[in-house]
Amino acid sequence: MVELSRRIVRVPSHRQLIRADLKGKNVLVRFDFNVPIEDGKVADSSRIDAAISTLKKIIDKGARRVSIICHLGRPEGGFDEQFSVAPIARAICERLGVKFKIKPTVADNTTFVSLGKYFEIGESIRLYENLRFDKEECENNLKFSHALAELGDVFIQDAFANIHRDHASMVGVSKILPTYAGLLVEKEVNNLFRILSEPKRPFVAIIGGAKIKDKLPIIEALSDKCESVIIGGMTSNEWTLEGHLKTENIYLPTDGINKFGSIVPITEATLKTGIFDIGPQTIMLYKSILTTAKTIFWNGNLGMTENKRFIHGTYEIARFIARLKVEKVASGGNTLEVINHLRLGGNFSFISTGGGATSDLISGKKMPALEMLLK
Repeated sequence: MVELSRRIVRVPSHRQLIRADLKGKNVLVRFDFNVPIEDGKVADSSRIDAAISTLKKIIDKGARRVSIICHLGRPEGGFDEQFSVAPIARAICERLGVKFKIKPTVADNTTFVSLGKYFEIGESIRLYENLRFDKEECENNLKFSHALAELGDVFIQDAFANIHRDHASMVGVSKILPTYAGLLVEKEVNNLFRILSEPKRPFVAIIGGAKIKDKLPIIEALSDKCESVIIGGMTSNEWTLEGHLKTENIYLPTDGINKFGSIVPITEATLKTGIFDIGPQTIMLYKSILTTAKTIFWNGNLGMTENKRFIHGTYEIARFIARLKVEKVASGGNTLEVINHLRLGGNFSFISTGGGATSDLISGKKMPALEMLLK
């Protein structure tokens, strides 16, 4: 397969929701509603908010009934109350202005846990229980795929953050029903491919986060595409300690903040004892690089931002990027939390809802669910 990240791709017009004939039909739609739940309520509704336009478009196009499927967390199998989608149903009802029915409806004639209950949203929308209550979802089981397909005449794929998964709801159903990209998937794919294929130059990437295993493929891919790649967070610590090769356009921190909150130079010794944020010298260096950019891609925080003692570097760089009059794209859950917390969303050209999906797309990895849409 030709690497996705190395060719200019748009969702074909015949695969777009706007082209779908939905009048009088039962529509099955896959959303990514894998959102944080706290005290029985949705703590961050960003992914739900991003999906509402697709849901409204389906309704506007005259769908008879809409069946929503999604997953939440990583349940170990079978029904588990803490992973129920009830809080998500409530959040959707609030956004559509309809009443929420606390008690779910029990579905008939199914052996699958996720399809055994659904929440009624208004008069024509159903949200089925967590797909991952059934192990067959992640196994891309044929029988489960057919059971899902029975819920609709047409399938709308709008779960971009899960589009790199070879699951029944991502790939299996697309082989059975006529499939169209939802508005979010179309927007994500078209924007990301445009940035990767036709960036305004200089193109600068910022890659942070906690696991170099996840970030290494992105760094390698972007080092071929960007004039500069800035690295931070645990990713930069592990990069040095594991002895990865550094090309001329890859930049690493020169100083950092240790566990005591002191500014220290970056050495093998200080890395081994722990560096939890970038230091002032590094902030100045990274700002000078970012100033040259015409396009910026940011994925991953530059410090351990879950601890308030180590948020300064990431916050400082986030605010600096927001002030630049260039094209700016951000992705990754932790990065989005920072942007939302600082209320900087309006200062970015595009914010991707995908974490691993965006990373895999950039890295050129095989993405079966996306390939189904691009055919």
